[in-house]
Amino acid sequence: MFHRLKHFPGPKLAAVSKLWHVWKCHDSRGHLVLQAWYEEYGEFVRTGPNEITIFHPEAYEAMDGPDNRNTRSDWYDLLYPRISSIFTRDRQLHHERRKMWEHALSRKALLLYHLRVIEKVQTLQRLVALGESRPVLINDLMYFFAFDSMGDFAFSEDFGMMRNERWHSSIATFRSALTLLGPFSPAIWIPRLGFAFIPSLWKVKNWFHMLEFCDQCMARRMKKTLSDRDIASWFIADHVKHGSDPTRARWLSGDTATLVVAGSDTTAPSLTLLFYFLARYPMHAEKIYEEIHGVDRENPAALATLPHLTGTINEAMRLLPAVLTFSSRVTPPEGLMINETLIPGNTKICAPRYTIGRREEPLILSEVRNTKGIFKLRQLMSPPMSSFPSGGTANRS
Repeated sequence: MFHRLKHFPGPKLAAVSKLWHVWKCHDSRGHLVLQAWYEEYGEFVRTGPNEITIFHPEAYEAMDGPDNRNTRSDWYDLLYPRISSIFTRDRQLHHERRKMWEHALSRKALLLYHLRVIEKVQTLQRLVALGESRPVLINDLMYFFAFDSMGDFAFSEDFGMMRNERWHSSIATFRSALTLLGPFSPAIWIPRLGFAFIPSLWKVKNWFHMLEFCDQCMARRMKKTLSDRDIASWFIADHVKHGSDPTRARWLSGDTATLVVAGSDTTAPSLTLLFYFLARYPMHAEKIYEEIHGVDRENPAALATLPHLTGTINEAMRLLPAVLTFSSRVTPPEGLMINETLIPGNTKICAPRYTIGRREEPLILSEVRNTKGIFKLRQLMSPPMSSFPSGGTANRS
């Protein structure tokens, strides 16, 4: 009756406990649960005892913009005691670890990794061509491509999934472990309890196998002396520089797990969905095919100038982003104003990209969306940079 969030609409049971939200997400379709709540309750919905879910595009800048004073929520304790630039709630530690990532993902470094990816693209192309005129099931192929590419540019290791045309046993376990997040992301303390008390049961066991697999990838890479840079080389250099501090070992493990997941399990579904849309709307595949004629297809800078290719990628990621719902933040003590609505301080907030990207007026914020009539996949196609589903607010985030 006197709760500071009582004036926000939302399901009654959600205001009592997050367990009800978890139950609603038991089939790992939490994005559709939130979509239904948005349609029923509007742009600001109380989805937990101390949680507001925001369905307005201003939330992106308010949550993640350069001037925000929010802190990360308990969701970012997921890998604890492992720590990484992403999975830490310590702002200073985040900045310190981010420097290493910035070197590893600089423009110069990405050009080096690009040459490795080109080889994997050629292998993927050959596998698709083997189907000749028959339909090709792209789902597994894109996962094979994503993990093989990640293994190469991250660790200079070949997982051999495309070559053998079958799942690597450890990676199959890896994917099983990540399915924990589907139903339990709304209440991350539940899997955390599982990690602490039932580490050898159910998919919790696979979670630890996943982390062990990531550590083994880094351990094998540390035994190699290579002339060519990969992402792990930057992590190893930082680790060696600071000696054998046990804390640093946890940091290395956390960053390695982040690298493996971010470099593969978000890439694969994004590529799968892109090709799904191209298969469903072949006129856009034809336009892209015409657009790349006369362009150096191995030059990423040249490809980035192609408006229909870029717009198709943006549109596919708007409709079905790799991360459909989370992450979350905690508002600063003074609260947070979004679209003339004040959210009280120390309140958990999240902004589901799946729903926001599908609003009737999804892209109301920016003139960046102006495509100058070059193409139209829909009336307002190209989203503002802050609407990109990658989780950040910068052009290449």
